[in-house]
Amino acid sequence: MPVSSQIDLGLLAEMTVGYVGADLTALCREAAMCALLKHEKNQDSPQIDETDFLDALKKIQPSSFRSSIGLMDVKPVGWEQIGGLEDVKLKLKQCVEWPLKFPQEFARMGLKQPKGLLLYGPPGCAKTTLVRALATSCYCSFVSVSGADLFSPYVGDSEKVLSQVFRQARANTPALVFLDEIDSVLGSRSVGTLGCDARERVLSVLLNELDGVGVRTVERRGNKSDHQEYQEILHQNVMIVVATNRPDVLDDALLRPGRLDKMIYVPPPDQEGRLSILKVCTNNMPIGPDVSLEKLAAETGFFSGADLRNLCKEAALFALQENGLEATSVKQEHFRESLRTVKPSLSRESLTVYENLFKKGLSSLEDN
Repeated sequence: MPVSSQIDLGLLAEMTVGYVGADLTALCREAAMCALLKHEKNQDSPQIDETDFLDALKKIQPSSFRSSIGLMDVKPVGWEQIGGLEDVKLKLKQCVEWPLKFPQEFARMGLKQPKGLLLYGPPGCAKTTLVRALATSCYCSFVSVSGADLFSPYVGDSEKVLSQVFRQARANTPALVFLDEIDSVLGSRSVGTLGCDARERVLSVLLNELDGVGVRTVERRGNKSDHQEYQEILHQNVMIVVATNRPDVLDDALLRPGRLDKMIYVPPPDQEGRLSILKVCTNNMPIGPDVSLEKLAAETGFFSGADLRNLCKEAALFALQENGLEATSVKQEHFRESLRTVKPSLSRESLTVYENLFKKGLSSLEDN
């Protein structure tokens, strides 16, 4: 194929996680068709460049993702699309992105990739968006599972689904398994409640998967002497990220080092973070010259990132309501009107609970 010399095949290999040989053949064929359509009016012979492969990636999906639980195609989310939270971004990069991209440097320093991460904090503070940006930057399979995916009225069905999720993640390595709102599925075994048997069984399956006991015989390759080494490679390439708004209700066995090694607190945005979020939200919005984002950031205390995004949307709707469909800009008075209707979802009492958890128990675990 007349491939341009500027194409980085190594980068394409990283972006095609889960693609089998037939998928890669179809990808190259589709890239060649894109190049032909682009250069059909030119007399010169077409040359396949990087944009042709990127267009082909949008059409050719990996066959291993079909009919799979939790496996999903992530809309690319860049780190710059998330305002603020610079410390949290750095910790996520150090725990997940650096071990995948620089394994030799980590091995030289005697470091190992943590088996699991726990993101906890108030709702609406971009925990899910952070994980999506992490999956985008690492070019890995993204397996997202919520409580609704695991819930089943049949006995043993929830545990079977969870085991299948991890089996599919190990088949599409490197993979990122994201368990969102884990408190709705798992609880603490010390709390005796009615109907908790199913939660305890799901918790037991999750603990076995984190410890590496969940690798089935059909997944083992090679002889018995190679099994332990292969199992370690599997778990190095499968990263588990758990997000919750209620870390106090999780079982202590799940939070110990060796399972969820890293606890990262995602705080509500401060004034500087709110200013950064407002800049991101109004990036594609025609705001007037009288709009002061610095004043808005100072007046929006206890606003989460989701609240600030909703604030900007309401201001744009007020501009359309006042000037009709001919509105060309969003003015300061529209943001003032939006502040009267949009109320913050956070409060001093709710933030005090997270701060106390961070200071007492989870802060000591986070330093491990």
